[in-house]
Amino acid sequence: MSYADCCDWDKCTVCGECLMKCPVMEMGEDEARAEFASLLAGEPAPRVFAECTLCFKCNNYCPEGLRPYELILERVTARDDAKPAMLPYFINGLPAPGLFQDLYASLSFGEQEILRRWASPPPASGDVLFVGCIGKTVCYDIENSQVLKDLPKFGPSDICCGELAYRGGAWDTYTEITERMLARFGELDIGRMVCYCASCYNFLNGILPKVYGKRLPFQLVSLYEWLLEKVEAGELEAVKPLGYRAAVHESCYTSELGPDFYEALRKIYRAAGVETVELEHNRDRALSCGAASIARRWNPLDIIRGQNRRYREVKYSGTRQMAVNCPGCYLTLSSTSWLQGIRVHYMLEELLRAFGDDISTPMIGRMPLIIRALAKRAPLAFKKVSLPLPHIRP
Repeated sequence: MSYADCCDWDKCTVCGECLMKCPVMEMGEDEARAEFASLLAGEPAPRVFAECTLCFKCNNYCPEGLRPYELILERVTARDDAKPAMLPYFINGLPAPGLFQDLYASLSFGEQEILRRWASPPPASGDVLFVGCIGKTVCYDIENSQVLKDLPKFGPSDICCGELAYRGGAWDTYTEITERMLARFGELDIGRMVCYCASCYNFLNGILPKVYGKRLPFQLVSLYEWLLEKVEAGELEAVKPLGYRAAVHESCYTSELGPDFYEALRKIYRAAGVETVELEHNRDRALSCGAASIARRWNPLDIIRGQNRRYREVKYSGTRQMAVNCPGCYLTLSSTSWLQGIRVHYMLEELLRAFGDDISTPMIGRMPLIIRALAKRAPLAFKKVSLPLPHIRP
């Protein structure tokens, strides 16, 4: 099994809608039909191979309900079995060492104690907070959050939702990570899992059943939606309203979560005191931060070009501030937004602050740890490995 096996491609009419409506490529009908026919046949598709940002959006446009993203991902990553040697280092859920394992090892003793507690299943509970890869780097503030005090926390440092392997085109590695995750989740006696990271929510609630063909034995909800439930129930209110105007930047996977999630983001931002502004490309036509395009080609200029287009839209919207829901988008955009005079807000931190928490270690404060970890592996950026991805040696 692999990515494209999630669909019956005999149903494809080669209408080209997915590539015609793509917010990045916006092909004409004849070109779109020709390029998708090439993808189906396993032949080169020049513009897709050169320009696709692997942002999931095309899955929204297929009139037959197929998933073009998975077919494109399989073709793009199969055209050359040589991948950046740095790729397995970014993937969590594999045996150490890896980027996240190095980051966790660099945390304070007290923070590592928190992670050790989170590795064990909590007692039988209604709602439990699942803290993913990036969230564990700011574990102190999550553990001591007053907003989240009633949520037991669970987040073993050796498991992952599988996003990084999946989007890197490493299906076999994704399978290995997913099976390990499912085994650990089988230890839980809970009614609902609240996902700290909306990417975890997408992969556990969407990709897992739609592509991998398995479901979890409990309900899932994103932390954004959980916070909105508390606000609408009158159990939570902004005690420190944020008071700024920001353009809503939606991460690429939000198109998989659909209209209810789009609206939940806007409602909870406004409840926290943010005046939201819409960008030209939004919701199921939103432009991505570009990070996922690395699976297509290891070229940072691809990311920068895509980001500059996004920044132009922010400026045209009349603000210089962006509200970002994804930690990956936040870290990627934070590295360049200052050059454009744009401030990027990581909204999970902002919301917790608005509802009463003190944030002692903001996500941006972990950038020095990330830079140091990556610097140690810098030589890997110039090497290639073949799929399936090997485990990085210490």
